[in-house]
Amino acid sequence: MNRPRRERREEAPLESAGQLAWLLGTLLLVTLPHVPHVHPWVTAMVIGIAAARLSLALRRRRLPSAWLRVPLTLLAFAGILATYRQVSGVDAGSSLLLVMAAMKLLETRGRRDRAIVVFICFFLLFAAFLREQAVWSPAYLLLTVTVATMALLQTARPRAPLPPAEALAVTGRLLLQAAPLALLLFLLFPRIPGPFWSLPQAGGRAHSGLSDELSPGDISELVLSDEVAFRVRFDGPPPASAQLYWRGPVLAKFDGRRWSARAPAYLPGLRRRLERSGPEVGYEITLEPHRQPWLLALETPIDWDAPKAALSSTFTLASIRPVERRLAYRARSLLSTRTPGSMPAPARAADTWLPPDSNPRSRAWAAELRAASRDERDYLGRILAHFRREPFFYSLTPAALGAQSVDEFLFDRREGFCGHYASAFAVLARAAGIPARIVTGYQGGERNPLGDYWIVRQADAHAWVEVWLDGHWERIDPTAAVAPERIERGMDTAVRSGRLRGAEALRGSALGQRLLLSWDAVNAAWNRWVLAYGPDSQQRLLRLAGIADPSLRHLLALLIAGMSAGLAWLAWRSQRRHSGRPDPLLRSYRLLCRRTARAWRARRPAETPAEYAAAAARARPELAAQIRGLFEDYERLRYEPDADRAAIGRFEAEVRRFRPPRAPARARA
Repeated sequence: MNRPRRERREEAPLESAGQLAWLLGTLLLVTLPHVPHVHPWVTAMVIGIAAARLSLALRRRRLPSAWLRVPLTLLAFAGILATYRQVSGVDAGSSLLLVMAAMKLLETRGRRDRAIVVFICFFLLFAAFLREQAVWSPAYLLLTVTVATMALLQTARPRAPLPPAEALAVTGRLLLQAAPLALLLFLLFPRIPGPFWSLPQAGGRAHSGLSDELSPGDISELVLSDEVAFRVRFDGPPPASAQLYWRGPVLAKFDGRRWSARAPAYLPGLRRRLERSGPEVGYEITLEPHRQPWLLALETPIDWDAPKAALSSTFTLASIRPVERRLAYRARSLLSTRTPGSMPAPARAADTWLPPDSNPRSRAWAAELRAASRDERDYLGRILAHFRREPFFYSLTPAALGAQSVDEFLFDRREGFCGHYASAFAVLARAAGIPARIVTGYQGGERNPLGDYWIVRQADAHAWVEVWLDGHWERIDPTAAVAPERIERGMDTAVRSGRLRGAEALRGSALGQRLLLSWDAVNAAWNRWVLAYGPDSQQRLLRLAGIADPSLRHLLALLIAGMSAGLAWLAWRSQRRHSGRPDPLLRSYRLLCRRTARAWRARRPAETPAEYAAAAARARPELAAQIRGLFEDYERLRYEPDADRAAIGRFEAEVRRFRPPRAPARARA
């Protein structure tokens, strides 16, 4: 049977000023991380509605009717649809949740409404973590979860909020009790490949990283970035810095100015055809998202556990989809690339082709130099000697080049970065009929002794050349002829960039360097053990637990057993807490219900104290004030943590004094 509207409003009074403050504060706190990502009108709407709700409460005005709320809600929904062209996705979904929470503020007439606002805030926190997973984000997440849980506790109270210290103590106990179960779910809940909280970001957002095209000057833009590209941990002693060539896209098409990659070809059995001469290096990489398919690997990868990855004919390790989340994988590599056999004529023609009218001075000089050389290797050595002997300079800020870029670089400018030297060397090799291509990737890295791993930054981006000599592709790095310190000791010793001076100044002191490395070690641990925790990590954990061949069945069994044990412990703790002497407050409440039943009828099993009191007050209006007061006192004392014993004693005394006259039999029916 439906109760009249008036009764429902009496059972669900408006929140107090303190409860409203908790609601508004929580909503604004969880809105902050979304502000840089949602459209400004969404943020303005949330702040405007929060201010309007506060103004209505201070002036004791009625809340807006449905005639205003419904059109405003529909207008906001239409605005989100028009702004994002969808209502799903991180940005559009966050905007929708923000609008929903703000609109709900305009109808918070009871505890249920207030709880819904807080629950939407929890979803907004989760949405923020989807977008930002840096190592500092858990601290902000813990703070906001604590505040939101305190708000849920405070807004559920029938009377004024608790003092903040008491509310914080209760919230802390609740979160500590939930922490073991949360850890168990994190470790054992079955995972899809990759962290379940990672979602692709908006397609138009730029990411630092390599490209499948290169023109002189492109890589210098990456070197101006101090962002981490990936971190690597070697199984044993690491190779020398001069051997750390991290292979990325291979560029073999040239239009006279710009190099680009051909469509990749994946040859089955390519790994088996490699000549495994020389040392093999094992390592683990944690790759930052770069929205491209390639996976960085040391020179020539021969084994890897990256999911859905394959080795192309150019020895580039690539995934079938772009890397849109942080990815951890293990690999083993050779430090050189050798494939026995000869190069087919079509492939040789493609890798020696040059546009007919491009860079004529370079081609003429190449013909002259080739005629004076004994063989191909001698010819390439003469080019490197020319780079070392002539006044060529290594610079991050060379002058712009025109259409005949290699001619201008070799004969006019004579200054540039690795892309300039790699492009010029590859053109000169092709001009002499030697197959050549450019390999882009990263070279070197910085060792972090605190975590025993290497940091490879965007500043380590590099380009080198591969030429076909003696039946295999051979790496030649022309940059080493001009700036050998770049290859042997890294980028910082080769060039001083204005954008890197802040970081360099901090690295200049021993304390600053240690602080930077310590912070990066924390980031690396967070990435490795939390963000990159996936199916492979779960399998390793189960093997450490003694399960030789772990499966989904083992995961589910351990998860169910752990959850059951945790819930049993909480139940035992609660039983122990309430066992022994009967609860005096519950004893007094049962007495109150029995005496109220004499005045009207017995309380039904599904009735809450507030519902029973409201119904009894309507049936016996002459006892309404006394009945409401007693039942409200019980709710306050029952749900108030560490209630005052003196207040409980006063409640017991008032219940004993409450002796209402017996109602007629017709009224009790």
